[in-house]
Amino acid sequence: MKKFPAWVAEQWPDAVMLTDARGRIEYVNRAFERLTGYSSGEVLGRTPAVLKSGKQDREFYARMWRSLREGRAYRGVFVNRRKDGALFHEEETIRPLRGPDGRIAYFLSAGRDVSERMDQLARLRHSATHDPLTGLPNRALFADRLGQALREAHRRRESFALAMLDLDAFKAINTKFGHLAGDAVLKALGERTLRRVRAIDTVARIGGDEFALLLPVMRSREACARVLEKIRAANAARLRYGRRKIPVSISIGASFYPWDARSERTLRSRADAALFAAKKAGGNAWRFA
Repeated sequence: MKKFPAWVAEQWPDAVMLTDARGRIEYVNRAFERLTGYSSGEVLGRTPAVLKSGKQDREFYARMWRSLREGRAYRGVFVNRRKDGALFHEEETIRPLRGPDGRIAYFLSAGRDVSERMDQLARLRHSATHDPLTGLPNRALFADRLGQALREAHRRRESFALAMLDLDAFKAINTKFGHLAGDAVLKALGERTLRRVRAIDTVARIGGDEFALLLPVMRSREACARVLEKIRAANAARLRYGRRKIPVSISIGASFYPWDARSERTLRSRADAALFAAKKAGGNAWRFA
């Protein structure tokens, strides 16, 4: 360690860490201490696993070690955990250093906190795939998940349901109560529906007062009917808006893969036809294709 120019690293703005060939920490600079909350004395002799958050899988670290053991530098963004438990994103470069015998003797890493940048990217990704009013998946994300559901169901020989939801007399709500009240109704529809489905299901707003529902691994119409009835009933309750109560109801049309159709387009078409039948019957109802 006498040969390591620690005085240079102490002036470096990035968090610097030096480990031996087995990954035991031999040196960290002050920037490391500020970034992680750990003092030098708390980490010397330990491994960088002290910073692991558990948010990245084994394959992530396997790729890192393959690169390092082959003598190549590794660059990546790590989701690490500070001493106080807070998570942060660290953009890090790790370089293997060879000794006089040509063997890897040390690993030198330099990293910086990029949490703000990653948060901005996450917000941009979310806004591109989610409806800004309800926070639900938008048309593009729903289409992607429907395509995935088709492939998975075909591969596993499973069935699933696609449902289209539509508010009854939504124009009348906007006219009588105003567009802000209409927005409140749309948000309530999303929230009420989400509370009646499973974590694996998808509720999406695909435009205006149109919503879509994807129910993977739905084995029978009877099981699907129970879910649709829960959703219909939940959305039939009046919505309190200020001092007023807005009457709300929805219509639902559903189709089944593979019995009703085997393509995305036909499934959607048959669900739309079922939705039309529910509306024609007076609304506040659900129908199968």
